[in-house]
Amino acid sequence: MPSAAQSTAYEDQGLSGPIETLIPRIDIESFCTTGPMATAIQESAYDRRMARTSIAVAMGGIKRAIETYDEAATPHLLLVETDLTGLEVFDELEGLANVCDPDTKVIVCGPSNDVMLYRELKRQGVDEYIVSPASPIQIIEAIATVFAEPGLAPMARTIGFVGVKGGAGASTLAHNAAWKIAQTEKKDVMLVDLDIQFGTASLDFNRDPTRTVLDALTGAEELDDVKLQRLLIEHDDYLSILAAPSSLEVESEFDENTVIDTIQTIRASTDYAVFDIPHSWAPWVQRAVMQMDEIVLVATPELASLRNLKAFHDLLAARRPNDDPPRVVLNQVGIPKRPEIAASDVTEIIGRKIDLIIPHDPALFGEAMNNGQMVEEVNPKHEAAALIAQLGETVAASRTALKKSGRGKAGMALKGFDLNGFLERLKKKMAKAPAERGKAP
Repeated sequence: MPSAAQSTAYEDQGLSGPIETLIPRIDIESFCTTGPMATAIQESAYDRRMARTSIAVAMGGIKRAIETYDEAATPHLLLVETDLTGLEVFDELEGLANVCDPDTKVIVCGPSNDVMLYRELKRQGVDEYIVSPASPIQIIEAIATVFAEPGLAPMARTIGFVGVKGGAGASTLAHNAAWKIAQTEKKDVMLVDLDIQFGTASLDFNRDPTRTVLDALTGAEELDDVKLQRLLIEHDDYLSILAAPSSLEVESEFDENTVIDTIQTIRASTDYAVFDIPHSWAPWVQRAVMQMDEIVLVATPELASLRNLKAFHDLLAARRPNDDPPRVVLNQVGIPKRPEIAASDVTEIIGRKIDLIIPHDPALFGEAMNNGQMVEEVNPKHEAAALIAQLGETVAASRTALKKSGRGKAGMALKGFDLNGFLERLKKKMAKAPAERGKAP
């Protein structure tokens, strides 16, 4: 919950709440007086929105900052904590003003939750004030507010589909969800196929691209909205596709900052961006996943897939503490003659409910794939089409809507849960199952 001063900041700048964008590539140096504040600043550095920043944390407060910058240049952003209240704060800040470079932004953290003090600090030239101790997300929101550009257009909502195991069907769901979002929302949707060597977006939409996502990644320094538009396949009035070259003889390793810059350019160019994430865990893929507003983990009901799902879910929940946990889709359920792990067992493994279970229909999905169509175009009345529509509607929802619907309250991974032991019990349970288990209904 933002403090009174933070709420006033949003009102003063015409903002309705936290800014959902990456913080610019800036140097941030902070001087704290309390351990909790120093810890919160350090933890904020791990948030996806801070991926392009450089953060240094020191103790000593404003006095130490004045000593440090007496003969040194100040950074892009200076974050200082004070224990003082009232007029004494201004006495400290007067000394800081004497050593601060003109283009340095300053955020002050203090114990006073006084709107009048906040407004006076703003009038005196302080860029933002937050009440300490603050949470990491409050610090990030304050920084985003300081560096917000007046009139900046809203950034696209990014949705990443990740298959926890090869062949889980994440690409198919990503393509169908992107198509459905475009059909339902009537807003610009960009489908980005990051599976450089084995991407199928062009096949699923029956297109033959001449330029691809590889052109965007290898020319990220010069990429802007105009150049990006030239790389896109326009599928209809709302959906465009940034396809993969799908060649084994192309570059498949990229600089992490290049990937972030490309994603940022994409976010500024559309309303929704759906990313088909490749099944690999290279550093650039990890960074791309961490930049998503919404992550959808796609798994199948078999042992190796469930092991990977548990690992992915726990890792993403831990590394993205200020975001909702990833959504979980159990796909290809009900394949004849294949022993499957029950959804209830999957729930026990990951410590939360499955968001969606999609039944397997090889005839439906096969026909759609071979014809270059979406599932709903083949059979709009099929259960799978309705479930994919539900998925598209859910992941396209705004952050506010998600909070109102109770999103993020789902149980996290069980503490002390013995995954290996549970998987062993599952193996024994499946081995003892009657022979009729694997028969087709």
